[in-house]
Amino acid sequence: MKKIHFLAIAIFTFIFAACGDSNSTSTEQHEHFEVEGWTLYSAEWDTLYSVYRGKEVSKLPGLKVNANCMSAHIHVKFLDENKKEIAGPNDNEHSLGWEVGNKKILDIEWEGGWGFHLKGLKEGETTLILKVKHHDHADAKTPEIKVVVDKALDADKCPFQEDEDHDHEHEHHHEK
Repeated sequence: MKKIHFLAIAIFTFIFAACGDSNSTSTEQHEHFEVEGWTLYSAEWDTLYSVYRGKEVSKLPGLKVNANCMSAHIHVKFLDENKKEIAGPNDNEHSLGWEVGNKKILDIEWEGGWGFHLKGLKEGETTLILKVKHHDHADAKTPEIKVVVDKALDADKCPFQEDEDHDHEHEHHHEK
């Protein structure tokens, strides 16, 4: 009986140890990107949204776009424990990710790196959660950010025209 009990504990320990290492064939440790806050800037570097340790700055304009239009570029910066602005990781293990609350109202056009455009699909309000993706999980994420999609405009009346953008290649992703 003691041998069976010992064997069961040994097997459990082996399985638990193996499962705890998501990359058991590699001995290298992956660096996690830890931030205390996020700041989103317009193409002109006006602050649109900022959050530090879960507390949003309420006096900012927030995120808005018209339906049938795309916003100008939105820059993403991060805040460390001293509220000092820091750039996102510059490696191939981290990327910008997001979740859109209602994908019938809003889509995201990702430019690569730490920037994106909002694409208004239908008038209404939804939420956006931004993430620092690291392999199969998020190292950091924002609280839900309210996004307002105003009335639809004809493409030629949109404040931002896609051909006005600088040399960025856009990648279209519904959710990352």
